[in-house]
Amino acid sequence: MAAKRTGYRKESLRRLIYKRTFYLSMLAAIIIVLLLGSLLMLLFERKTNPTIKTYGDAVWLSVVTMTTVGYGDKYPITPGGKATGMVSMVLGIALVTTAITARAAAKIDKARKRSKGLDKKTALSNHYLVCGWNSRGRYVLERLIKAAGDDQVPIAVLCDLEASPFEHDMVFFYGGSPVSEKDLQRVNVDKTRAIVILADEAGGGRPGDIDARTVLCALAIKSLNKDAKITAEVLEPQNTEHLKRAGVGEILDYNLTAGSLLGQSAIRYGLLELINTLSTRESSTRVYQIPVEGYMVGKDYGEVTADLKRKRDYNLLAIKRAGKIQVCDLDCTLEPDDLLLVLSDKKPPTAVD
Repeated sequence: MAAKRTGYRKESLRRLIYKRTFYLSMLAAIIIVLLLGSLLMLLFERKTNPTIKTYGDAVWLSVVTMTTVGYGDKYPITPGGKATGMVSMVLGIALVTTAITARAAAKIDKARKRSKGLDKKTALSNHYLVCGWNSRGRYVLERLIKAAGDDQVPIAVLCDLEASPFEHDMVFFYGGSPVSEKDLQRVNVDKTRAIVILADEAGGGRPGDIDARTVLCALAIKSLNKDAKITAEVLEPQNTEHLKRAGVGEILDYNLTAGSLLGQSAIRYGLLELINTLSTRESSTRVYQIPVEGYMVGKDYGEVTADLKRKRDYNLLAIKRAGKIQVCDLDCTLEPDDLLLVLSDKKPPTAVD
């Protein structure tokens, strides 16, 4: 299936055109001065100057005059030719100097604008959007970049920082407020494939204040894109329900999750290694849900785990029972309505959303 258009090429082309238009205009002006100056030089000099008999001779003289090289093999001898030479030299030096200076200034200004996220409305679509920033943001971006592979899925970062917190060709930084509908429209929030709202610790404040900004951001996103798939961080567990009501589909309670994992690791040593492996594996390996097949009903979790690994190379991670994910003991019996969470390089034929 063909990859969805993301607008990455369009956005890159827009930036390229913006960057090149001025220089193309300057180049055109230099060429016009060169060609017209050469024509006038030829009209004034060809009857009296033995070194300038053809248009090529006049062009050569104009080039060495405009660039102030001055080889001395050709030079004007008529008043009109000398006047033309002086005008060509003045205009040539002015245009070339302006082009060089403008190029340097444009590079500095472009770098400043991009680093500060002052670009105009993006042309991106079907892209990832990361709102807010904290120390975990760089790992989110690295994972998204790695998962994109060669598909050129761009990532827009919208946060209230002075400069881009992460430099990469696939990352487009936009300075602004994640709770502002105007700034969300700048990054085409209605055309995103998925959105991550980080606990915006860069904005300061107590954990409750940070969670409040996360809720406001989710509400602003949903007002512009009711179908948005939002994943968000929460710092205080009691604010989880607020995020759910704001339309966040996936919520990570960072403190609770990290604390629980540390405790579980002490009980079941090696659990953290498994979690780290799952979170850093290649993007082709994913977790899928598959229904319990008839022959599995009534069998032990451990027996089904071994069977799936041997026959299909699936790694059984957990089961989903009554809408809740459970990590079962090996002697746990599978039921008909269970869903199995398996890790696989390829999507299983029976996988369900």
